[in-house]
Amino acid sequence: MAKNRNLQDVISKELLGLLVLIATLLAFLGLISFTPESSDSNFLGLIGHGIAWFLRFSFGLASYLLLTGLFLLSLKWLSQNFLEDLPFKVLLFTLILFSTTLLLNLIAETAPTIAALAGNSVIKELIAPKTLRYNLGGIPSYYILHDLPFLNLQRLLSNTGTFLVFTAIALAAGLELTAWKPAHFCIQKIQLLKERLKNKMVIPVFEKSIRKTITKEITADPLKRPLTSTLPSLTAKLKIAVMGELQPKLKEPSYSSFSKASPIPNPGKAGDYVLPPLSLLTDIAKFDTSLLHKELQQQARILEETLLSFGIEAQVGQISCGPTIVSFEVQPAVGVKVQKIKALENDIALNMQAKSLRIIAPIPGKAFVGIEIPSPRPQEVGFKEMLEAYRQSGKAFQIPVLLGKAVSGEEVTCDLTKMPHCIIAGATGSGKSVCINTLVMSILMSAGPDTIRLLMVDPKKVELTAYSNLPHMIAPVITEAKGAAAALHWLVREMEKRYEILKVTGYRNILGFNNRENRSKPEGLHVEIPETMPYIVAIIDEMADLMIAAAGEIEMPITRIAQMARAVGIHLILATQRPSREVITGLIKANFPTRIAFKVANRINSQIILDEIGAETLLGNGDMLFLPPGTSLLTRAQGAFIRDEDINRVIDFIGKQRGPSYLIPSFDNFIPEDFLQAIDEEDTDSLYLEALQIVQSTGNASTTFLQRKLKIGYARAASLMDQLESRGIISPQEGARPRKVLVFKAALQEDIIE
Repeated sequence: MAKNRNLQDVISKELLGLLVLIATLLAFLGLISFTPESSDSNFLGLIGHGIAWFLRFSFGLASYLLLTGLFLLSLKWLSQNFLEDLPFKVLLFTLILFSTTLLLNLIAETAPTIAALAGNSVIKELIAPKTLRYNLGGIPSYYILHDLPFLNLQRLLSNTGTFLVFTAIALAAGLELTAWKPAHFCIQKIQLLKERLKNKMVIPVFEKSIRKTITKEITADPLKRPLTSTLPSLTAKLKIAVMGELQPKLKEPSYSSFSKASPIPNPGKAGDYVLPPLSLLTDIAKFDTSLLHKELQQQARILEETLLSFGIEAQVGQISCGPTIVSFEVQPAVGVKVQKIKALENDIALNMQAKSLRIIAPIPGKAFVGIEIPSPRPQEVGFKEMLEAYRQSGKAFQIPVLLGKAVSGEEVTCDLTKMPHCIIAGATGSGKSVCINTLVMSILMSAGPDTIRLLMVDPKKVELTAYSNLPHMIAPVITEAKGAAAALHWLVREMEKRYEILKVTGYRNILGFNNRENRSKPEGLHVEIPETMPYIVAIIDEMADLMIAAAGEIEMPITRIAQMARAVGIHLILATQRPSREVITGLIKANFPTRIAFKVANRINSQIILDEIGAETLLGNGDMLFLPPGTSLLTRAQGAFIRDEDINRVIDFIGKQRGPSYLIPSFDNFIPEDFLQAIDEEDTDSLYLEALQIVQSTGNASTTFLQRKLKIGYARAASLMDQLESRGIISPQEGARPRKVLVFKAALQEDIIE
């Protein structure tokens, strides 16, 4: 009897689920073929037309939500499982459905243009001559929202209150129905991120001697290999090879190397360094401004007439003409709201025939509204002119940065030591690369290699590689993500050593240390104290590409340097053409007070880089918004332009005086000591190096794959996967998704075969 009762229960569940599924599918067919005028075109005829009309009348577009819920419920019953607390979950779904119908009708009430897009998908009512009401959420909920006398929701809560209340009800019911815990989910992700950052390691480049040692141990005949040949012996041989051939790369440079003069090919110079002359740079073409004044006066009259046509009395005051932008200071009459002028941005641009228009409402510190439009006669900002003005001004910047000219015509110059770090963002073709070259040339034309040293990262391999042979360079231009990570970790160690020197000598910053009178070394100190410490400027181009390749290895050292390195003379300049939150993270952004934004794709990118909109309306080709340190006021400027021919002439002039004197031969081939420690762990499996080679060369990382390739059991293969995960080679397990190989070594297989 018990068996028969259980069989009947199973049959009833399947039967109930099947009936609900069939009814749901039939209702869906009738719904998608519903037309209010006739039932002939309905897939289910008159019955289907009636069912669809009832659903449209009762729920509107939310009918699809109701059918989706019934479809999922039928699948649950077909799988022979009843929902626990079914009445409570039905109540939650009812709340979601009712809230959805109200929100849809609220959209129809406040945005009839959007509601009209529904067309014949909903029931329409003629509420006034030539006025249709689209019941997006059905007629009953529209009655509760708008038509109910005295107690309708629009009167009780207003449109805003109704939206907030029923959105909150729908979200709360949805979270309870799905049993999803956002707080618990976020905590898990944060813990996972911490584990990834903790277990990350920089994978070194294998030299040929290491590869030959690996090949000799791994590819030896198993029958001739001694049984005692385990990992410790292999580790010892690897360590001998690494320490023997790569020791010069692992050795940290001494501080005395900073103060020594670089080797000079021409002995006639006797160590004297001469700054490049202005004659190496090209003069800009002269510009005739005789007709510009009349054109600006005419545009001012058009602006006043445009505002007056919209009922705004205003008078144009001062007109500032920059290289590419003209700024009109508009003084509105008493009682005119500033936002009213700002809302006319597109109309003003139309009447003034402007490609782009930016309104500053109001201008900080003035009783005017600023309206910026492109200049009818744009001019080029010459780098030679700016450099000449800087040299004649008598300003003594430690690290001069010559950016361009503001709208008022003034030069925009600053000291990088005051900034102290900078983020540059802009879309392709907006002038970002020219700005980076201008920053580098500002340093080369103003300081020698004994004063400022440069460290550059260029994943594109074409923008900055021309500077590799300069004596200012700490190392050749870095082009690989692992090299950038190694360089940043080296900068962190350099920063810590410099702080140790300042602590021993009793100075608070690099300026006081370099200007000290007593340069004798105190007795009993084991710390090497140099004569002077040069400033270090690290320039990282295409930050987005590096964050994709090695975000965990790059973000933390950048954050540490940005937080602490100012006092010891280390400064960062980051550039990216994709200023998203994944690239410019919260940690990085908080420690970079100075931002330079060129034209970006949308308002979101502008808000990320500048914390406000405006960069999306720039013209491109060097038009920038500059956010100086210590203020929230943006400065609009036109970036200085420097030609490739000028850059090459300056590089040749410097190269004839001094050749490169690298402190690190190459960061792309830099092998940190962490690798030697990692391969010396006692718990490392003897097949780890072979598993590493297989995973990196094939890009496939799974336990069963290692079982087949290495012909080992599941437990040992799983242990190898854990070791690869702990060292940052592969990603952690995420459900049923395949693991990702984070560090590839495509050349390893080829070199081993050789």
